[in-house]
Amino acid sequence: MAATTQTIDKHVQVENRIPLIIVLMVGNFIALINETVMNVALPNIEETLGIQTTTAHWLSTGYMLTIGILIPISAYLMQRFTTRQLLLTALSFFFIGTLIAGFAPNFSILLLGRVIQASGSGIIIPLVTTVIITITPLAKRGSMLGLLMVVILFAPAIGPVFSGLVVEQASWRFVFISVLPVTLVLLGFAAYYVRNVLETKRTKIDILSVVLAVIGFGSIVIGFSSAGAEGWTSPLVLGALLIGLAAIAYFAYRQFNLETPMLDLRPYKNKNFLMAILVTITVMMCFFAAMILLPIFMQDALGISAFDSGIVLFPGGIMIAIMALLTGRLSDRFGPKPFAITGTVLLVAMIGLMTTISTDTTMLQFTLLYVGFTFAIGLILTPMTTLGLNQLTEELYSHGSASLNAFNQISGAIGPALFITLMSGGSQAVASQSADQAMTAGLQFAFTIAGAFAVAAVVFVLLVKQSKPVHHYQYE
Repeated sequence: MAATTQTIDKHVQVENRIPLIIVLMVGNFIALINETVMNVALPNIEETLGIQTTTAHWLSTGYMLTIGILIPISAYLMQRFTTRQLLLTALSFFFIGTLIAGFAPNFSILLLGRVIQASGSGIIIPLVTTVIITITPLAKRGSMLGLLMVVILFAPAIGPVFSGLVVEQASWRFVFISVLPVTLVLLGFAAYYVRNVLETKRTKIDILSVVLAVIGFGSIVIGFSSAGAEGWTSPLVLGALLIGLAAIAYFAYRQFNLETPMLDLRPYKNKNFLMAILVTITVMMCFFAAMILLPIFMQDALGISAFDSGIVLFPGGIMIAIMALLTGRLSDRFGPKPFAITGTVLLVAMIGLMTTISTDTTMLQFTLLYVGFTFAIGLILTPMTTLGLNQLTEELYSHGSASLNAFNQISGAIGPALFITLMSGGSQAVASQSADQAMTAGLQFAFTIAGAFAVAAVVFVLLVKQSKPVHHYQYE
């Protein structure tokens, strides 16, 4: 099916846009920050509840697994239920889950709370993107998506710092308890201000598609999350990945052949949308590589505390927020491709510098490297996200945003597992050396592979066809 370009700018006029946007952005922030708050709190949880590290990691894996399952289904939910119904339900789930987790007497109840939290997050994350692109004119969409990318990129970066500070001053329970008042106020604010934005229609859900999405995305997350502990040759890991890939392949085939697909995949026939997705995956993999590897190296090889390592990287979080907002505005005026090309080339250079990190690297050097790295990431993600979502017609907004957010979450699950395993493998290759030297070799090897992802991102950006921001694609 060919795609023809036309200058259509359909968006929903909304009164009191500012309160609606505030609710959406804050809701997205608290959903995303909870993806990474567990990383620092896990040792404290293990000690308090008397559980093993492999068990405790399910608090992070279970959260991402639930989100990974729900996001592909969210396109159907956004067609079937109103904006108010979905947002209030999602925030209620998040509040209830946070309340359960904060006062959980044992691990099982804590895990249940995290799953209920994630059920709310899995609805909020794609809903926010869909509403934003629905109510924003094309000429201003880059600016608004830049603001959204600030939340998407800054929240995971600030999560470990926030968690480290709370755990250091109190206990892991206050990581959850401190979020309760914010969520409760947000619920009241949403109930008062949020009006229905998205059109609804009576659609039947395809149960087999739901089952395939659960098996496919769930198995992929489980496979990659288990790789660090079990090894890539483990029957559990290989079996989960094979089952996941097979289920996703059949899921995609079924969507193309259903009269009313649960997740419409027609946007992938558009080259720019496909390239935007591929750039997002490769760049997010690089982002998660640095975000997980640098703190591990600083803590294990240099003896720095988790909280202090978060502080060292904090300026990079500020930088990525600034760049995401700035490039959103600029891409509205000049188009996304110049920024994305500059960013991907710079990303290759910065990862190249990161392959030289050693135990002699100072804290200032770590900070400067990470700031340069996040500067490059910020140049790429907002323009490419805007480019991809601008290819969508109105009826495909929910489907396109669900796809984009699903791949963000999958990258978040795959990235840490993959690069931790690569660092471990690189360390074992020189196990005869000292522990610090072995860890340095492992880190450098992992960043070398991350560099290959960055090079792939350059290629994908070069394949993008530059178009004016006001252009739209109509699918025949």
